Amino acid sequence: MNKSDIKQIKQQVNNILNNPVIKLFYENNDSSIKGSKVWTNLTKIQLETLVVDIITDEINPDLGYLERGKIRNVTKRAFYRTLEQARLNLIKAIFTLMVAAVLNIIDSPRLSDFNELSQNFLDLITINNLENQSPEEREKWIKVYTKMIFDNVQNLKKQTALSKSS
Repeated sequence: MNKSDIKQIKQQVNNILNNPVIKLFYENNDSSIKGSKVWTNLTKIQLETLVVDIITDEINPDLGYLERGKIRNVTKRAFYRTLEQARLNLIKAIFTLMVAAVLNIIDSPRLSDFNELSQNFLDLITINNLENQSPEEREKWIKVYTKMIFDNVQNLKKQTALSKSS
């Protein structure tokens, strides 16, 4: 295992985990909105494990689970088990979307609020990736869109969200 590879992997993993959009879902605070598995199918540990696995494959695919576990400071078995859980959670999320597509509810007028939420999230990602803005401006817009997204989520959680027709 090359020390340079490990350093590069750890740095890239850290950059991803500190991405403001990713942090929306994994901040450690007492808020009932953020920092909970309620908003994503991946725990923070599963996300980190999945990111380590992806980055390692890009930098040095020959590193095995023992080395990948060492990057996360866990055993080979713990790394593999957590990676397997993360992959299963992603598969379930994709299958859920497939079921929604088969039922023709993805583009349904009843889901217009969900589609708007999706567009707001895509806008947030775009804002985060813009390079021609100051960090202060980026942070301001991320806060604006974050509030908009989580306000919309609170409205969508209500029982009437899917019962109305547009």
